[in-house]
Amino acid sequence: MANKEPKVLDNKVLRKVLLRYVMSRQTCFNYETMQSGPWVWSMLPAMQELYSDDEIAEKNKDYFKFFNCHPWFGQLILMATLAIESTREDGATLTALDVRTSLMGPLAGLGDAIVWVLLPTVLGAIAGYQAQQGSLVGMFIAMAANIALWLVFWKLAIPVYKTGVSFITAKADSLRNLTEVCSILGIIVLGAMVATTVNVKFAFSWQVGDLKQNLNDLLNTIIPCFGNVVTVAILYWALGLKKVKSSSLIWIVIIVAIVLGAIGFLG
Repeated sequence: MANKEPKVLDNKVLRKVLLRYVMSRQTCFNYETMQSGPWVWSMLPAMQELYSDDEIAEKNKDYFKFFNCHPWFGQLILMATLAIESTREDGATLTALDVRTSLMGPLAGLGDAIVWVLLPTVLGAIAGYQAQQGSLVGMFIAMAANIALWLVFWKLAIPVYKTGVSFITAKADSLRNLTEVCSILGIIVLGAMVATTVNVKFAFSWQVGDLKQNLNDLLNTIIPCFGNVVTVAILYWALGLKKVKSSSLIWIVIIVAIVLGAIGFLG
């Protein structure tokens, strides 16, 4: 395949690619290629502007290989990949695949730390405390923050294509440090929420002679907020099971709490 003249994709095509990716990035997910199916489908409008159908068919075979990244940051990698493909050089696809593979790990960690851990934890805590006070303000703050995040990543995507790969790779060291900081902060906030928001207390007690012992006080001497910690740990473990859904766990928690409260085990 001979080199061709570079071609810059216009914003209309890039927005079409973005819309496809945003709507499909977590569909067709499988344990062989992960997110490659939506990736290939999303790239198609751009690839049709750059290559012939026969060339696209060959390149799709390469892009159908393993790819897994945080969905928000995946679209930035997609734009960087298209920037490389726009050069239309012989080795453009191989270079793009190398960039895709090298970036998906660091950006997946950054996305998990910020989008999946830090923001939901902090915003969830705010919404939860506001709800306890009978206010919906926290919920609307959380919704507004998520909408703002969506708009930020949408706006960032096209500049990534315009400026090329350097937009992401130039700050690789800073991204790794930011990932560690966000992970630590998220864990701290999560620990504070377990201790203050979750409320599991054992009402069961017994008496030996003149001494009356409460199970809750005894367990708290072993691990502070023992009931809170164990409950969260069990729910976290259950969420990792294949056939367990979060909605099912909510009903299980409600039913168990009512039954154990009725028999006097929980207070």
